Amino acid sequence: MSRNGHILQPPRPSGPYVVRRRFQAILGKRRTMENIAVLAQAQAAYMGLKRSAKAIRGRGANVFTQWVGDPDALGSAVLLSAILRQLGAEEVRILTGSLGHPQNRNLVARCGLKLHDPNRDRLKRGLHCVVDTSPPLGMLATSGVDPVKDYFFVADHHADPAEVEENCRAKGVRRVRLPFVGLAVGSTSAFMAVIAAAFDVLDKLTPAEKAAAALGIYTDTSALLHGATPLDFKMFEVLTRSEETQDILDELRDYRVPPEWYAYRASAFRNQEVTGAVRVAPVGFVRDAHRDVIAEIANELLRVEGTSIAITLGVTTRGVEASVRADSRLLGQDQQRIVRVIDYLLEAAFPGLSGFRHDRRPPHRVEGGACVPLTPEQRAEWHLDNAGGRVAGNGPILAHCQELARQLVAALRGLESLQPGEMQGLLDVVAGDEIRVPKNDRHAGNGRHVENGRHAESGGHPENGRARKRGDDRH
Repeated sequence: MSRNGHILQPPRPSGPYVVRRRFQAILGKRRTMENIAVLAQAQAAYMGLKRSAKAIRGRGANVFTQWVGDPDALGSAVLLSAILRQLGAEEVRILTGSLGHPQNRNLVARCGLKLHDPNRDRLKRGLHCVVDTSPPLGMLATSGVDPVKDYFFVADHHADPAEVEENCRAKGVRRVRLPFVGLAVGSTSAFMAVIAAAFDVLDKLTPAEKAAAALGIYTDTSALLHGATPLDFKMFEVLTRSEETQDILDELRDYRVPPEWYAYRASAFRNQEVTGAVRVAPVGFVRDAHRDVIAEIANELLRVEGTSIAITLGVTTRGVEASVRADSRLLGQDQQRIVRVIDYLLEAAFPGLSGFRHDRRPPHRVEGGACVPLTPEQRAEWHLDNAGGRVAGNGPILAHCQELARQLVAALRGLESLQPGEMQGLLDVVAGDEIRVPKNDRHAGNGRHVENGRHAESGGHPENGRARKRGDDRH
């Protein structure tokens, strides 16, 4: 803990002149000025690591990602590993619990990355580093990871520094030596890449390692279309200058998915409920190797015309998992309203368990998720310790997801009663206010569009010939 009582106390940033002198040769004058604020943090990280060379030399280092590694976390880990080795680290291990997405598995195989179990394989006397998520370990995205008390380096563009400080205090973290949390970039990989460039490390990376870092930028910014900053654009360009790196990146972007993913999608669209601009899709049982399909389905639901909130619910052997995607652009000028709605929803349904993030410039896109551990009774009833249930099948697991969906809709209805303005344009009006017409009539006499015998509300939309009264959550 620092002298002023803070656990997170990053090094004092340098002035603009020092920052320009460090990065102008890498980024050019215009890009350096465009990124001056985040580059001040990169300069602080560079100097902090350089001054710690004596502590790094001859030591081992553990680089933790989220429990389920994604391209941005893995790309950041590759870059930090290269920096630490440059500074004399004897051994660096990337610690990831599992890989739930086929693209992530392709990335690890194609780039020759060696991943280690975050509990069994960590170096006992190694420096503890965290990328693309924040301490304390054992919470939210790192549930399942045994906690530690002292951290050497943290880089994360998701979490809020005040929240990380509070969580660290609650979990007994003593110190984070070099914390860089809440970075104003679209990807942690871009931040780590510019630091690696300052250390002259990028030219020593293999084309596959550069492709891993570039993929981290590409995926976390939705192909540089969502939340990307000038630093993300520039570092993606720097990393992909060679034709060999471009070819590897093309391979990684063009990934294949298991056939089971289409069974999950079919279940989600078959069972989805729609109300106004809210769509919720109970999936049922999802194998752990396919758990990322829960978030993928939420992304697909959000692309349906007229949708502001998309929620997917599934059960894995880890627990009941929810994924929420939301977009504020249908809600008028109050861009922060969608943030408040999703924050309320996740906290009401999953108190203390949700992971939630949004872009602050402005927050068009909102993402969140949660995982509720299963009870012993649920595990026994659903036979999850004996190879699990049938993929995306009917039965008690799907029924549980559907019941949770109804609870989430009830939470939204509760918010609508308490603060009608927050939910305006998101939910259909209650059934008592609707005018019934024959089910097969497509147009009422007054010319208003009718959806399966009910008037389509403002923001509503047809869904495979049916529109249900209830809408639900999603991470």
